[in-house]
Amino acid sequence: MDYTHLYSTRIQKTFDEDNADILETFRTAFATNPQLSLHLVNYYKGLPISYKAKIAGIEKESIDLDVNPKQAVAIAAGHYTFIKCTLFDHDILAQTQYVNIKKQAVLLNKFCYVEIMAETRKHLRLEFDQPITAVFNSPSGVVKGKIIELSMGGALMESNEAYYDLINDEANLIIMLPDVEQNTNYNLRIPARLLAIQDDIKPVIYKFTIAPDKISDRFMAKFMYHRQVQIVHKLRDDAELG
Repeated sequence: MDYTHLYSTRIQKTFDEDNADILETFRTAFATNPQLSLHLVNYYKGLPISYKAKIAGIEKESIDLDVNPKQAVAIAAGHYTFIKCTLFDHDILAQTQYVNIKKQAVLLNKFCYVEIMAETRKHLRLEFDQPITAVFNSPSGVVKGKIIELSMGGALMESNEAYYDLINDEANLIIMLPDVEQNTNYNLRIPARLLAIQDDIKPVIYKFTIAPDKISDRFMAKFMYHRQVQIVHKLRDDAELG
């Protein structure tokens, strides 16, 4: 999973020096207060997951944490976590060296200072397990794909081809959203503008800003709520299974 879009680094010295400073600060504080706790933050399928964690031990290059099982699931899925702690002026990104959901244990390393950009977003962005068919019906051309991420103000769509001439075009983005209550699909025609195309990986990713009308807005809000419920249930089930 690519989580680099969630944050921006805030290097104070160098990566290595910041990593050493973070570890030393935790080591000193933990020696003084073995009950030291902190907050972890992960974005599990786009949904923010945050629970307290306690330091179980500090090794030379890593920190061992006792964590909530739901946080352990989110960490295992993304192989990272953000740390919020009053000891620091910045939030911290840590990579996962080891995670055991049943034992509720996580070993973290490679620490760096960051700003969590996902916290500044106006809308919650959710990811999807099943493909959601979409078409950008621009006068300059039509591109088909599937929605991989959606919010009330934007969308990411995967497609096999990159049509650069469509960038900045404004047209309807037609999204086939499932209606959970009616057990059917509903085609939403949402005014959208193509902001950018990311082509450094395949499939190509189209980035849209969208402006739903009142009807689409209500349907999308209901759909997004049901998606959040699905994600919470999935997180709970995986935590119980370990």
